[in-house]
Amino acid sequence: MNKLITFLFPIILFGQFDQVQNGFGLDIGSSGSGMFITRHYIHASEKFVLNGELRFYDIKAEDETIVYDYYSGQYKTIGGKSLFMLPAFIGTNYYPFVGKIENNFSPFIAVKGGVITTVDGKESGTFSERWKNPILQFSPGGFVGCGIDFKMVGQSSVSAMVGYEILHLNKIADGKKDYSGFLIHLSFNRRAK
Repeated sequence: MNKLITFLFPIILFGQFDQVQNGFGLDIGSSGSGMFITRHYIHASEKFVLNGELRFYDIKAEDETIVYDYYSGQYKTIGGKSLFMLPAFIGTNYYPFVGKIENNFSPFIAVKGGVITTVDGKESGTFSERWKNPILQFSPGGFVGCGIDFKMVGQSSVSAMVGYEILHLNKIADGKKDYSGFLIHLSFNRRAK
């Protein structure tokens, strides 16, 4: 984390960030899926973008499945976990090919780090019983990956990113201490007014 701050500090101090984008998107990962909101500060050179994101990440069990209950006529999830994470990350995207590609897409490398809030509920009971007194823990986490920005009409863009997400917890939650793994990150962005 200290290396990331050391890397970002000169960019923040001496940089000119003249564009701001807001976005939202979907995550599909090895441990679950979720959604997020994000904000991007684009450097005047367009080589760097500082960003921050807040995610809701629902953790799935390996044996979780959906079944149809003939008695109630409803679908139910069995074998699931009452566990979700709220990663809050800051980081940067680096665009190595600015001015070298003529089309409307821009490849980039992304590095993010921050704090993960893990909320672990009980595994049985009604919804309110499971989430009445959840166990909270805070741990460091991050993401390293690469992606492509597809620029569209109207100052909006779509970003597709793949990489490795670090979700290593301080204490065991639902039988595991490490929920790290592969992640697909799809974001829809629009320039802030």
